[in-house]
Formats: sequence, structure tokens, C-alpha cells
Amino acid sequence: MTLGPATTMISAYELEACPSSRVVGFIPTGMIDWPGKVASTLFLAGCPMRCPYCHNPDLLDAQPVPDSWAGLLSHLSLRRGWLDGVVVTGGEPTAAPDLIDILEIFAARGIPVKLDTNGTSPQLLGHVLEAGLVEYVALDIKTLPDRYDRIGPPDADEAFLASIEIVLASGVAHEFRTTVYPPLIATAELPELAKLVAGGDLYVLQQFRPERTLDPAAVSVTPASPEEITSAAAACTSYLPTTTRGV
Repeated sequence: MTLGPATTMISAYELEACPSSRVVGFIPTGMIDWPGKVASTLFLAGCPMRCPYCHNPDLLDAQPVPDSWAGLLSHLSLRRGWLDGVVVTGGEPTAAPDLIDILEIFAARGIPVKLDTNGTSPQLLGHVLEAGLVEYVALDIKTLPDRYDRIGPPDADEAFLASIEIVLASGVAHEFRTTVYPPLIATAELPELAKLVAGGDLYVLQQFRPERTLDPAAVSVTPASPEEITSAAAACTSYLPTTTRGV
């Protein structure tokens, strides 16, 4: 689904006030954040999780950059003929209290949205999906539920389990994904995570990259081998279609 033909809406876009204090930047065009789509990516700051391997640590406490919003909307207006939509990511987008305002602006203009989330705000996620504000959702599964207390607030495990059920029941196109970070999840345990999301559309295993991390110690962690991840993906297909990225 692509955006409609270009119109004379540039002025209206540029005058639209930034709806969120969490907007910190955007990528005009890419094909990585929404595989198979040409999309812009909007970044929102803040996240209740503290994953050691986080590759966007600067976004956890980043200051707002309101000009990014005007720049994104102007770009979307000028490129309506060939962009497929917008990816809203972070940080953690559902940590933004005004996420709904952002998504409603896109919806009012017929701009498809993919939402990236770690599932820590199941009620908000449920509202977003029920209201039809996103076309695709990617839900991160960090590790086994009993290990969530290592990287998130006390109720993070309950929240993410609730989010899984919401996504599975939503009817919205989706994927679940796990960054294979050995101190948090072993490759042999990945089928246990796949079982949690059995019947889902897609499960993605992503390679951990020890290049830029929240925890400096994570840089010294040896990633799982491509062969191990590929083998784990094959085992996960017993529960739902599984693929790999960055392996």
C-alpha cells in the first residue's frame, strides 16, 4: 500500500504542531525498518527497559527535537507517490503519553504505520490495534519471562505476556522478534520463546552486534554463531514461521 498522489498539502504539514515531546529525529527513507517497504522512520525517546545490548542507547534520555516533526511531515508530503509508510520506533514508542496523537495524525492522512514495541504498555498497544491506527506491529521478546526483571520494571514480564495475547488476537499483521544476546537467552532456549507466540505471523531472530551498546560490558560478549541461530530458527518453525536477520 503506497501513499496517495502528491497534493498541495505541504503547508498544512509544516504548520502541524509537533504532538509529542518525545520526537527526537527521523530517517527520511529506508528499506530496513519495514522489510519489503520503502518507509520513513520516526524515533521517539524514552524506554522503561534497560537492555544491555540496546543499539540506540542515546534515545533513552534524548532531548526533543521538534523540528524533526516538521521535517518528516514535509518529506512525507513531497514523497507521497512512492513511500509506503512510516515506522514509529524508539526507544519505546508506547512510553510516549501522546503516541495516540501521533498515530491519529498519520491515520488522518492515510499514511500506513508500522509500530515497533517491547510490549511494556499492553493497554495502550491494545487501544492502538483496536482503533486500526497501525498496519503492522513488531513486538520484541527479550528473553524468558522469569528473566525480565534483569532488564525491566517489576511487572515487565506480565506486561509483555499480555501484549503477546493482544497482538495474536488483533488480526493486525505482525512479527515477534528476539535479539539473540547470549547472557539473556541461549540459542537452545529460543524454541521456548517461539512457543509463547505459537500461531503468530512471523518470528524473527536477530543477531546481536557488539558494536554500540547501552552496557559497555556487552561489547565484549561473543555473539552466537550464524549456524547456531539458523539451527534455532529451524527448531522454532515448529510453532510459527521463523526467519533470521543480520545473521
